[in-house]
Formats: sequence, C-alpha cells, structure tokens
Amino acid sequence: MDSDSNIRNCIVADTEGEIKAVMHRDGIRNYLSDEETSESLKRAATSWKARKQLSPKIGQGQYAVAAFEKLTRMTFPAGENHLVFVSMASNPVREDYNQGGREDVVEHVLNILSGDPTKN
Repeated sequence: MDSDSNIRNCIVADTEGEIKAVMHRDGIRNYLSDEETSESLKRAATSWKARKQLSPKIGQGQYAVAAFEKLTRMTFPAGENHLVFVSMASNPVREDYNQGGREDVVEHVLNILSGDPTKN
C-alpha cells in the first residue's frame, strides 16, 4: 500500500481465487460487491493457471495487468499457491511529479515477492 498513493487495495488469494487477506486504503469504496470481487478473482486465478501451462516454453509469469476506465488491476504470483492483486486508480493523482506509477508499483511488488523490498 505504501508503494503508491493511488493504490486502492491489495488482495491475497489462493490459486482458486479464494480470498486470504485484504487491505484497503482508508476512504476508498469498492466499485464491486464482495460477490463480484470474488467472482472476478476466480476468473483471474483461472487465467493465471492457463498462463502457467505455457511457462515451460515462455518462462514463469511475473505479472499481468488489466486496465479499465476506473481502475487498473495487477496480478502477481506469490509462490506456487497464491496470487497478489493490486488495484489502483487508472487516472492517478500525483502529489510529486517525480513519482512513478504502475511501473514503480510493479517493480516494488516484484521486489517484495523476491524477498528483498530494497532491491532496485
């Protein structure tokens, strides 16, 4: 959540799309109901499993991005059995023009998942 002020929420789910942990930014209201979120995560998990089948030929997936008018969702594998979903505003608000955006969030999450959040 501290990677970027535009992150709306983070969700950890298993590879079946079952939610294990959720973190929301204060003051943010979900666009989707709990049921819609659950169904969306299950579809994303199914898509991730399909991508994983191609890994012997193209390598392990690092992340996937789905961009919508109101938000952007990034999906990261976390070990063999979990996925991390990061949702952020599609029209980011910048307080500092030197701030990054999606690319910085992707790099930060990949570093956390690698075990070294300080890695460049």
